Amino acid sequence: MFKIIALLCVIGVNGQNLCILGDIPSQEFYNKTDCINTINQIGLFIDEEFKNRQIGIEMQCVQLDEGA
Repeated sequence: MFKIIALLCVIGVNGQNLCILGDIPSQEFYNKTDCINTINQIGLFIDEEFKNRQIGIEMQCVQLDEGA
């Protein structure tokens, strides 16, 4: 199982970049391909708006610990 985590940064707020790290609220993914495809869809949807607002985002698929 996989989940999406994201680092979101608002660029240049009072001369600093404000960043937060967290999970993207969504279902868990059974395979990495589905997870990556979802990241790509999110990226296409938010790209223009985030550029206009000077927001940066990095997303990645992380495998969940099956023993937890």
